[in-house]
Amino acid sequence: MIILIVSIDHFLQLTEAQTDSVNRRKLKLALRALLETHIAKRRVSGIFEESLPHKMTIACQLAGQGTPPIPWHNIIMTEDERKEAGIFEELKNRPARLDLNDPTMEIEKRIPADDVREDFFTKEILKANDADGEVLVLLGDMHVMPVAEKLRALGHTVNARHELVPVKRWE
Repeated sequence: MIILIVSIDHFLQLTEAQTDSVNRRKLKLALRALLETHIAKRRVSGIFEESLPHKMTIACQLAGQGTPPIPWHNIIMTEDERKEAGIFEELKNRPARLDLNDPTMEIEKRIPADDVREDFFTKEILKANDADGEVLVLLGDMHVMPVAEKLRALGHTVNARHELVPVKRWE
């Protein structure tokens, strides 16, 4: 399977809103352009996105505009799935510190529960293993490289794009 993983932050992936700052709107338009270009140039057989529930995302919107529509899947772990996996409390109490360059932002620390979530994302993406065409995946920046490595280890061709999240907010 050929997979493109796009690194996002979870506010960037939401469709444009009047309340978006100028910078956020610019980044959302860049994400939209990246996805539109990728979809136009390749045969995308599925889109998998770690996204906020009940929020419209740019990728979901674009998937629905195709003829035929591109299958879109939200691969976020639900609260119940996190509880069942035994990681709910660990994720709820994730350690973080203030960013010294921007005290309004936090730097999240990776925790063992992230690996469990990345296994979950990988398993969900692999449901498209018989996909006829390229698979497009949007994940929070922290998860992109671990998921890419898991998929590569299983023999898949994976490319990752990080340009829309130029500041790393995790360690």
